[in-house]
Amino acid sequence: MKGMGADKIEITGAILAVAAILVAFIFMSQNSIPAFTYANENWIKIEVSKSLGPGTANFIWNYRFLDLIAQAFVLFGAAAGCLAILKEERKEEKAND
Repeated sequence: MKGMGADKIEITGAILAVAAILVAFIFMSQNSIPAFTYANENWIKIEVSKSLGPGTANFIWNYRFLDLIAQAFVLFGAAAGCLAILKEERKEEKAND
């Protein structure tokens, strides 16, 4: 039976995670990331018709079932992920380790 201490793999994983976060922080602080540098250049202005708003609202409300089905899949996936994370190991599996 394992004690309360962490094993070598957990310690190594924690060290690597801290090192990865440190490297990412150093990289972001040393280099500028021009996310929106080119976003303001060469704007193409278009004329929006008056029927765009009502047409969009009409589509959203007439096809609401697509949104609800997508939300159901997302919630099902989240619940399955939570169950997978929180699943207890069986005693037979622990005996084999």
